[in-house]
Amino acid sequence: MPGGSASDNAVPDAEPDREIVLTWITDYPGLVVYAPLPASGRYPRDRNGDPYYRSVRLRAENPGQPPRRPAGLLSDTDWAWMTRSEHAWRQVADKFGAQAETIVFALARAACVTIGYDLKGSRPAPSRKRVYPHPDLSAAEKYRRAVRRDQRSTLQSRAAELAADLRDEWPGVAQALHTTEHPDRLGWAVTAATDLTAGVVHNSVRAFVQTHAGSTKARDDVQRLLTELGFEPDALAALGLSRSPYIGIGGPVRLQVSDAVIDLSPLPGPHDIRLSPQHTISIDIRRGTGPLLIIENRQAAETLCDIDAGVPVIWCHGQPPEPVLNLIAEAAVQASSTLICTDADLGGVRIAARIHDHLAAELTVHVIDVGAARHQPGRAFSAHSRAHLEPFATRNDQIGAFARNCLDRGYAIEQEATVKAALTEALDRIRRN
Repeated sequence: MPGGSASDNAVPDAEPDREIVLTWITDYPGLVVYAPLPASGRYPRDRNGDPYYRSVRLRAENPGQPPRRPAGLLSDTDWAWMTRSEHAWRQVADKFGAQAETIVFALARAACVTIGYDLKGSRPAPSRKRVYPHPDLSAAEKYRRAVRRDQRSTLQSRAAELAADLRDEWPGVAQALHTTEHPDRLGWAVTAATDLTAGVVHNSVRAFVQTHAGSTKARDDVQRLLTELGFEPDALAALGLSRSPYIGIGGPVRLQVSDAVIDLSPLPGPHDIRLSPQHTISIDIRRGTGPLLIIENRQAAETLCDIDAGVPVIWCHGQPPEPVLNLIAEAAVQASSTLICTDADLGGVRIAARIHDHLAAELTVHVIDVGAARHQPGRAFSAHSRAHLEPFATRNDQIGAFARNCLDRGYAIEQEATVKAALTEALDRIRRN
C-alpha cells in the first residue's frame, strides 16, 4: 500500500518483490495501473516491513506483450522521437497538441510506452507526468541513430574526397559537396559526383534515378536538387541529367524538324538547339564543305564560326548525352572527315573518347591535341586526374595518344586562343593534303 518512511531501505539479499498491480483501478480500458519495481528488484519498506511506492504507471494489460507500432498513428520522425527516450508530459503535449492523449494511450495499449503518474492517495494523480518508451524500442532507436551517425560520417568523408578530386574541373560540385549537410541531399550529391569522376553518362534523369535507387520515382526532381546545391549546368549535362540536352550548331547546316527545314547557314553560329523527345531532328550538312569540327570550348566554336562560315561546327556542350551523340554521328557520316577538339584534360579526354567511340569505324576522324599548339601551362593534374587518365593512355588509338600527351605534360590546357590555333593548324594541314 502507499505510504511509509523514505528512510526505509530494501532488505539485503531478500527475494525480489512481485510487481504491485493496483487491481482496484479500472478507469483505463485496455490498460492496467502498476507500481514499477526499482532496479534492485525490491520496493522500499515502511516501518512494518510492507512495500510502498510513490508513483505508478499505465501499461498494456499483458505485461509480456511485445511492442507493436500502430499503423498510421505516427510519422517515422515522430515515432523515432517517441521511442528514443522518456519525455515529460509537457513535451508530449507541446509536440502533439490536442492529439497527445489519443496518441499516447494508443501507444500504451500497443505496449510501446508506459505512462507515469504521481500518486494522490491510492490513485493516480489527475495529471500525467512522463511517458516511457518500451526498453526494446529505445534500444532499437539508439542503434538506428548510431548507424545513421556512422553512415553520415562515412558519407561526409566520401564527399570530402570527391570535392578534392573535382575542385579543379567542377568547382561548383566541389562546393556543393562541402556545404550540403542534409544526409539525403548530400547522398544524391555524392552519387552524382561519383558518376562524374568515373565519366558515367546516363540517358536521362529517369535512367540516373533508376540506376541508383531502383525506381524512377525515388527522386524525379534530382536535376532541380543538384542545381540548387550548386552543380554547374555543364556538370549536369556531363551526367546526362539535362532533361532536354542542347547541341550547338553552326555553318552550312540544315535541320529537318517534322515537315519543316531550317537553314542555319545565313546566321552566325553556333546556335543552341534544344533536343526534345517530342521532336525528331535530323541534320543535313551541305556537301563539299570540308571537315566537320566538333568542339568543347564554346568561345573557340564561336570564333571559328566567325572566321569561316563555310565550315560545319558542332559545339557539344561538354560531355554529350545520347541524343547529341546521335546527331554528331549523323553529321559525321556526311562530312569528308571529322575533327574532335576538346580541352587537354581529363574531361576533354573523356569527351573525345565518348564521341570517337560513337562514330562509325570507317570514317576519317582526327583527335586534336591542343597541347601541340603554343600555350600557357594550366593547373597541374591532381592524383585523381592522373589516375583516371591512365586507363585511356593504354588505348592503341588517337584517344590513347591524346591521353598520353596529357599525362606527359602533367597540366591542363583549356585556353580559347590555344584551341583556335590548334584547330586552324589542323584545318590547314588537312586542306593541304
